[in-house]
Amino acid sequence: MFYFSAWLPSTLVSGLVATALTLVSGLALAALIILRLDLGLALVAATAPFYLYPRPLFGKAFSMVEITTLLCLLSWGLRQLTNQPTNQPFSSLDLAALFFVLVSVASLFVAEYRHVALRELRLVVLEPALFYLMLRASRFDGKALWRVVDFFVLGAVAVALIGLVQYGLGVNVITAEEGFRRLRSVYGSPNSVGLYLGRVLPILVAVTLFGGSRGRRVAYGLAVVPLGLAVLLSFSKGALALGVPLSLLALGVLAGGRWLWASLGAVVAAAVAAIPLLRTPRFASLLDTQSGTTFFRLQLWRSSWMMFREHPWLGVGPDNFLYHYRGCYILPAAWQEPDISQAHNILLDYATRMGLVGLAAGAWLQVAFWRLALPLRRLADSDRRALALGLMGSMVNFLAHGLVDASYYLIDLAFAFFLTLGVMEWLAANDNTTSGAITAGE
Repeated sequence: MFYFSAWLPSTLVSGLVATALTLVSGLALAALIILRLDLGLALVAATAPFYLYPRPLFGKAFSMVEITTLLCLLSWGLRQLTNQPTNQPFSSLDLAALFFVLVSVASLFVAEYRHVALRELRLVVLEPALFYLMLRASRFDGKALWRVVDFFVLGAVAVALIGLVQYGLGVNVITAEEGFRRLRSVYGSPNSVGLYLGRVLPILVAVTLFGGSRGRRVAYGLAVVPLGLAVLLSFSKGALALGVPLSLLALGVLAGGRWLWASLGAVVAAAVAAIPLLRTPRFASLLDTQSGTTFFRLQLWRSSWMMFREHPWLGVGPDNFLYHYRGCYILPAAWQEPDISQAHNILLDYATRMGLVGLAAGAWLQVAFWRLALPLRRLADSDRRALALGLMGSMVNFLAHGLVDASYYLIDLAFAFFLTLGVMEWLAANDNTTSGAITAGE
């Protein structure tokens, strides 16, 4: 109600009604989150992919993920004033996340275009990191944590269903090479569909295959269908060739035993089934280094490398890539695509934005995550084990798809990344406990 009240007809009467609805629903939302931080964090997880549809408020526009994050911060802060302080030690992942934030702040001071750098710092670094902090520091039981994960999945299902309905109606689709129709749902680009849904798909598959709760296994199994179909119809080359197959293969490797061979067989079968796609102009251009997407991507990487070499320590700053690229570093052969805001490679993305120090921060995050996560693949509790496997698969998707496309520096991807870290921290912290553990019935 709070979100939609902004679009009621703006007559005098309905304007007053809209204002009243905004106040009442806004206060109700704030009260709900103040009383139930777990629900607030679940709403953050659900609304992350809809950041391109902000809500007008006080003459400006704010996404619901930002509004709910800030309300959660208020709720969490009030709890810190009333609760007894805990002596919870910092983990290596906590320190890595803090270092990443500090390096991001430091890179702000070398940014030539400070206003856009501040915006990205706020939306893509600080607010997702605060989301991680609240997930990490709040003493949730298993039911509350699963609620966050379920809402994360629910948001992804909504993205998939919206896209599938649009695709069926022929609305809001991208027509690519030779009339190739691509699903894009709530995003500006079909590739963003593959990026975001690719983060959620391994979690769905892992819980469906390895979970202990029958109800959740059925629900997540049903959700695989629209998500998988939406990723397929996005025709994202990064998702279909790298992100999804490697993340599913990783699930088999991590689960071990017969699952390794099952996942390998599934990936090989999917690859064979996809051979006809190589005859289409979109996928035939994958191996063409003289024109098309692959050619432009190689030119972009060369330009990004030059940018990094001239700004090696702290990069060009948050969200400054676009202005430096089209102003100084774009190669003559790539003149047709000047408006590119990122390097489309995870290593070059960190390097151009935050330099060598940023690369170190990204590497530390990965080392800390995997050191924490890998032992959890042997958890005795089937639900927690399934969730841990799914989160690891999601991180593999982050790395694999990030080799050729965006990885972290979009609002939805940043929240998905820190959700992965925060939930994994909870699983590790509750490894040897029985009270508050995720149970099959939750």
